[in-house]
Amino acid sequence: MLSPLKPLLCRHDFYWSERHRSDRCRRCGKLQAGEAVDVLTGEPLAVAVAADGVAELASVPLALDTLPEFAPAGGVFIDFEEPKARKARSPELIRPSTKVLKAQARERRDTLLALLDRMVQGARPTREEAIDAVLAVIEDAHSADPLLFGPDAAGQFARLHEARTAPRC
Repeated sequence: MLSPLKPLLCRHDFYWSERHRSDRCRRCGKLQAGEAVDVLTGEPLAVAVAADGVAELASVPLALDTLPEFAPAGGVFIDFEEPKARKARSPELIRPSTKVLKAQARERRDTLLALLDRMVQGARPTREEAIDAVLAVIEDAHSADPLLFGPDAAGQFARLHEARTAPRC
């Protein structure tokens, strides 16, 4: 049995019920018949169903004479502009596929330790290599199996800090 408070506390999820001829809530069973309107007469559905029972669409005669005449708006037909054809996007704007992005991330992660070793030895990374190193560190931090974690990360940090503070020849 439904509680009398259930319709008050329910977050209604209405669906059309042929049996009840109205919208009915899946959770509490509340009917929403006030909004239902008979398509043929335009009256509220409760009034239309009570007046003549269930209306069958097949029993209603439909003649072409009964269709309304449509007059042009303001006595003139409106011409709409043809939609312009869209230009193909340039290759720079097309986003790479997920497979390509995953492969790039895996490659950056694999070359991360080698790049850090080269930086410790004094090699200057290019702009692209520096950006790849930063991306690899961020991706590694969010990875399920990080390379730079715990004692390994502390060792890499110590090596990089030592290389940064060491005098250059």
